[in-house]
Amino acid sequence: MQITPQVISEFRDDYPEFEDTARYTDALVRKLLTEADHETGQRWGQYDDAQQSLKRRGMFAFAAHMLVMRTAAQQVSKAGGVASVVAQVSSKRVADESVSYAIATPDYATATANGSLGNTVYGQEFMRLRSRIIGPLMI
Repeated sequence: MQITPQVISEFRDDYPEFEDTARYTDALVRKLLTEADHETGQRWGQYDDAQQSLKRRGMFAFAAHMLVMRTAAQQVSKAGGVASVVAQVSSKRVADESVSYAIATPDYATATANGSLGNTVYGQEFMRLRSRIIGPLMI
């Protein structure tokens, strides 16, 4: 699918938190929407400009997730750190510098299937939509 200026505009309309074109350039949004198009294959149906389109919703949620992850990585890199997994701090201590993070430890299959998707609300929305596309597992 070709990611046109209209698709980028629709993405920004659905996710106004990414309207800042200086921070989230059209080129970056186009690149991540292209990646999202590949993540949402034929089973997701056709993209159309109707907001109920599963393809559109899945693409936009995946692209938003990737924008958040990239922005977090860039902020850490600019501060001189090394980008790593995004997680909420559950506790910290100043003396002797101790920090604990609130992150679930998924099993291998879940970690392989989902990667970092569980770390943002957008990734969680993508996983929810994907479960509707795939359907229940048969044992």
